[in-house]
Amino acid sequence: MKKIFAILFIGTIFAACNQTTLTKETSIDLGAVKTIELHVTGMTCEGCENSVMEAVNEVDGVTEVAASHTKELTTISYDTTLTDISKLSAVIDNLGYKVEGLAQHSEPEE
Repeated sequence: MKKIFAILFIGTIFAACNQTTLTKETSIDLGAVKTIELHVTGMTCEGCENSVMEAVNEVDGVTEVAASHTKELTTISYDTTLTDISKLSAVIDNLGYKVEGLAQHSEPEE
């Protein structure tokens, strides 16, 4: 009897630990999705990149985000009807990093 109770108890704990959290789903207007690259300073490692990506992913309307500490870039795709650059920048700035503005790319030489 003790073995059965122990198995049930462990199974219950395992099931509780593996529950997924329900999140609200936001309707994305694919026609309004825009991709930008922000010049972000202060990221020094992959942990910084992950912090930025996790925080930006929490913003309603964000569909994709990638960060690179070596290139000082954060690329964000987002629904312009749900958020904007100032909100996205504020999220990154609040983490302690500095959004310097849109990334400037030099034109390739011919």
